[in-house]
Amino acid sequence: MNNKEKIFQVSIDLFSKYGYDGVSVRQIASEVGIKESSIYNHYSSKQAILNRILEYYVEEMTSDEIPLDQASLNLDRGFDFFYRAGCEAFLSKLEEERMMKITRLLFIESYHNDEVRNFLKKSIIDAPVEGWIVLFDLMKTKGLIEKDCDTRQLSESFFYYGMFLLYEHFIINYPEDDEKFLRDFMIKTENHARMIFNSVKMEGFDENKA
Repeated sequence: MNNKEKIFQVSIDLFSKYGYDGVSVRQIASEVGIKESSIYNHYSSKQAILNRILEYYVEEMTSDEIPLDQASLNLDRGFDFFYRAGCEAFLSKLEEERMMKITRLLFIESYHNDEVRNFLKKSIIDAPVEGWIVLFDLMKTKGLIEKDCDTRQLSESFFYYGMFLLYEHFIINYPEDDEKFLRDFMIKTENHARMIFNSVKMEGFDENKA
C-alpha cells in the first residue's frame, strides 16, 4: 500500500477501536510511520479521512447490487432463492474485515457524531428500506403477496430486524466472533423474511408451481 492507502486503513483500525474523537492525526501518522504533516499531503483533515471512509462504505455495499430485472427473475425461482441471493451479496461485503470495522465505527459514532448519524439514517437505513419497498411492490405486481398490504410497513418490519442484529453484534455483544455472527445472521434473517412473506402471501399461491 502507498501512504494514502495506509492512512486510510490505519484510520479505520483506530476509529473502530477508539472512536473518531479518541484518535488524533498525530496518532494516525505514528501508526503509519510518517510525519504528522505528511497526512495533509493526502487528506485535508481528519474529517476528510472520515468522509472518505463513509464514501468507500457505500461504494462497496452498492457495487454488486442486484438489478431489478435480475431480482424479478430470482423471484420467479421462489422467495427463498430470491432472499438468499440478496443476503449472500450483502454478507460477501460485510465479511471483509475492513467493512466489519467500518460498520462498527458507524454504530459507535452514531451516538455523538451528527454527520455519521445522518449518514447512517440516509444511506444505511432509509435507502435500503426504499429499495425493499420497490421489491415488495414487485411481489405485488407478480401476484405473490396481497394487493392491499402496506409495502412500507413490510419493508421496515423486515429491514429493522437485520439492523438490530447488527447493533447487537457490534455494540452489545462486542467482541463477538464475526464468523459465527455472519452464519447466524443468514439463518435468522432468512427465517424472519420467510415469516413476513408468509404473513402477506397471496391466498392459494403455491410457490412450488410458480
